[in-house]
Amino acid sequence: MSEDEKQPPVKRYLMGLSPCKHGGQLDRVSEELNLAESDILDFSASLNPAGNPFTFEGENLDIKNLLDIAEAKLGQYPDNRYVELRSAAASFLGKGIEYDNIIPGNGSCELFRLILECIIQEGDLAIVPMPCPVEYHNSCRTFGATSQAIDLSEILHLPKRTIKHSKVIFFSNPNNPTGELTSREELIEFASKCAEHHTLLIVDETFIEMSDPAQSVADLAANNDYLIVIRSITNAFTLPGIRFSYGISSRRMAERLNSVRLSWNIGAVTETIATAIMKMEGGPYSKYLEYSRKFIREEREYIVERLSSLYGFKPLESNTNYILVDIEEHFMDSEKFVEFFAAHGILIRDCSDFFGGKKYYIRLSVRSREDFEKLISNLDDVYAESSREAAREKLEETIEHPEKNAASRGTCSYYPCHFQGQDCTFCFCPFYACENEKTGGFWIDSATGGKVWSCESCTFMHQPKIAKKVLDFLMEDGDTDENIQKAWEEVIAPLL
Repeated sequence: MSEDEKQPPVKRYLMGLSPCKHGGQLDRVSEELNLAESDILDFSASLNPAGNPFTFEGENLDIKNLLDIAEAKLGQYPDNRYVELRSAAASFLGKGIEYDNIIPGNGSCELFRLILECIIQEGDLAIVPMPCPVEYHNSCRTFGATSQAIDLSEILHLPKRTIKHSKVIFFSNPNNPTGELTSREELIEFASKCAEHHTLLIVDETFIEMSDPAQSVADLAANNDYLIVIRSITNAFTLPGIRFSYGISSRRMAERLNSVRLSWNIGAVTETIATAIMKMEGGPYSKYLEYSRKFIREEREYIVERLSSLYGFKPLESNTNYILVDIEEHFMDSEKFVEFFAAHGILIRDCSDFFGGKKYYIRLSVRSREDFEKLISNLDDVYAESSREAAREKLEETIEHPEKNAASRGTCSYYPCHFQGQDCTFCFCPFYACENEKTGGFWIDSATGGKVWSCESCTFMHQPKIAKKVLDFLMEDGDTDENIQKAWEEVIAPLL
């Protein structure tokens, strides 16, 4: 039997898809570290740092009462029309949007797939911004479309020919993960171009309530067959357990999509709570959301200023509740950075999946100043741990292939980092951090307020005779840690 015959009976273009990465993996980290979920600091999920509106004093929302109402509905099927919920969503948005412009969905991803299922044919071209959530790509590929990533800065300036040959164009506003907000005027102009060439434009406004709802184009979708806007209560209201998103489109488009969507895709609990949220007085300008935007703006400015003062961090300008940070000049890539912080019970979003595998960026959600300082206070420990791991990896490589390190002088851009003619067998000290100041090492104050061990003035491991003796001990049979201790006691300690 050939390899092709061994494959499960699914469409060929689904074989290369992988599950999307997500933030907020509290249960996994809790299990791995044996920590209570309440003890984990989550900077990976982009939720409203003001908390959900049920805990906000300015709103009269009683979660217990709503759960009682939902409980009474558990014994019956929901009304698939979701009249009250869709009417509440329309009322929340205002601006002439009606009940029959709303498509309810169990999360944004369900809506993406519903829309594409109705319009995409195998081989169609879909344009997505770079960067963007992998869900955009996967949703397109699920139905056989080719997703082409185009730089975010170029999307709104696509030539007419490209727009005409595209079946659908995705655009997030604010962008995820950059936080960049595009003005309503620019999107109006672009939506007009798409409609002119019969190309569907999907504008994902999942985070706009935490940015500037005045830039929304939801009202335009009500009268444009080629524009669909996606909104959600998950992030803006800190309700990740309530899976409710909704699309806004023309009546004709909404009628078709509502005819095709899964029956009863919204359960009783979600329907009851989401309806109450959508009925909040003031809608996007409720006391709760106004307070949230102010809180986010102030804490975001603090985080950006604080990060900008630390080496290797370049926070990008953001207009919402998360910050994309360029760490390309850092000595750790994004994957390692996230891994080390997770070991301390702090979750950070690795953004390599947003950038085609490039490990240059992390994303931090905006949280309270106190929470952010807890993150910063762990930075020195993370640096020390990563240095020890790098030293161990380099040591193992040196022990296994000692002959290769002789060439490092000719390939290292930092040579000589200590003195001319130094031995480069040990680029990373196997004894780090020895914490013995007799070596010439010393503690320095870090920008985070902690202490970091510096080996800058220690030259022992670059002296050829010493390096050779240490290497001889480390290459002996036995446990590496024991050999390191023996090398210290036999070679370094007598010199101090």
